[in-house]
Amino acid sequence: MRRGIFQPATLWWLACALLAVVFLPYLPWMTPDLSSRPEYQVDWTSVAVTPAPRGVPDRVVEEVRTHAQLPEHLSLLQPGLAKKLAQAFEAHPWIERVNRVEVKRQRRIEVDLTYRRVALVVETSRGFYPVDAASVLLPPTDFAPEDVHRLPVCRNVKTLPQGAAGEKWGDTVVECAARIADSIAPAGDIDRNWKRLGFAAILAPVPKVADPLPEDLSFDIATRGGSIIRWGRAPGADALEPSVDQKLERLGQLVQNQGSLDAPGGPFKIDIRYDVVSLQALDDARRVIVR
Repeated sequence: MRRGIFQPATLWWLACALLAVVFLPYLPWMTPDLSSRPEYQVDWTSVAVTPAPRGVPDRVVEEVRTHAQLPEHLSLLQPGLAKKLAQAFEAHPWIERVNRVEVKRQRRIEVDLTYRRVALVVETSRGFYPVDAASVLLPPTDFAPEDVHRLPVCRNVKTLPQGAAGEKWGDTVVECAARIADSIAPAGDIDRNWKRLGFAAILAPVPKVADPLPEDLSFDIATRGGSIIRWGRAPGADALEPSVDQKLERLGQLVQNQGSLDAPGGPFKIDIRYDVVSLQALDDARRVIVR
């Protein structure tokens, strides 16, 4: 056994192992630091992000850099750079999800983002607040008053946002209203249903309990001519109600038959929650059944 250990080849490998154990902890200090060299650094003009859709401010990237206190020049050799950038972008209220961060060899960084989109404007005692389809509050300072006219609006909400921009509103009423607005104007298409049918606002109910369930909340929709549509619950909250497509189809049929949801003889109270659509003039007790 001694002869095997003291063979030249064995002694050579043992010496290499000993040197590795002794000097490996000092290796980072013994090698040159290339992270600060210009050829391994990029500025933020080399950070390519997914183009922002309409309504999202074009200063998102600069706000991400400032809020995360990231340097003006990024080292491509920095350990965990992609993860650090992903965390910085995810913290911005306009970013719903970071799908991918890729550091390219061509001194370029690509960031694939999914942005949040305004689905609803909530009218409160302190003004208007935009939220997305999941009732996440979006920065009110990025929202102009004229935007109210191009987005679904919800009225009668009694609460205010319970968190900062990028966090959920914290009210089941707002959550359900946002789901209704997103189902009527999917992907922000307000012309196809909202404007075509003459909608003016979603009217929130007054909850009977402090923390209601979605199935406890039934919403109305006001038209521009003053009619009130008994819309019902948010999508998925009641399997017995007609689907969103069925409700919109019934209202579309009414518009086709009489020109609008308000005339002639309106405004009406219109109930579309059952198999038979009913119209009741708001100024008297007349009731018309439309099959």
